[in-house]
Amino acid sequence: MFGGTETVASAIEWAMAELMKNPDEMSRVQEELTTTIGGLDRQVQESDLEKLPYLKCVVKETLRLHPPIPLLLHETAEESQVAGFSVPAESRVMVNVWAIGRDRSVWKDAGEFRPARFAPGGEEAAVDFKGNFFEFLPSGSGRRSCPGMYLGLHALELAVAQMAHCFTWVLPGRMKPSELDMGDVFGLSAPRAVRLVAVPTHRLTCPLL
Repeated sequence: MFGGTETVASAIEWAMAELMKNPDEMSRVQEELTTTIGGLDRQVQESDLEKLPYLKCVVKETLRLHPPIPLLLHETAEESQVAGFSVPAESRVMVNVWAIGRDRSVWKDAGEFRPARFAPGGEEAAVDFKGNFFEFLPSGSGRRSCPGMYLGLHALELAVAQMAHCFTWVLPGRMKPSELDMGDVFGLSAPRAVRLVAVPTHRLTCPLL
């Protein structure tokens, strides 16, 4: 239960934090939502998600920088050879997906929140997180990948879309986006070190959530 709820909640908070730290990205997401959803008198529906390509880019970039589970823990069933190294049987193997997603030798501007890298024409447009690209493994790969990946992704996209569509978000106390603390803490998941506090105001004539 914890793995299926805390990880999604953490990813939602990271996505909203990155959008508030990068107002131009928030504006682009809201523009896409307004154009796609059409009338301003309804909420985002599940059927709308496939029509929001830039929102999906934002989610992918969030998972690259802030994978909900930063270390994937595995154990070898038998002695193996990996990249010329011998790994004894029953060895605990930890895959640091947080570091992989920020590897400067793989990712251009690795430390920057830049969703457009995944958009059509972007340098990483073909990269997905379903386990086929070893430079991007927020949900693992192969038979040991996360069984709840699609359900969690669906909840993440819908929550972020609803909040961005219906509300304008500002930081409290006239805080500037550049002052937002983006540090994290290590645990079973990697939540923000300082919980996000933001002030929502109704942006559209959207039904109350």
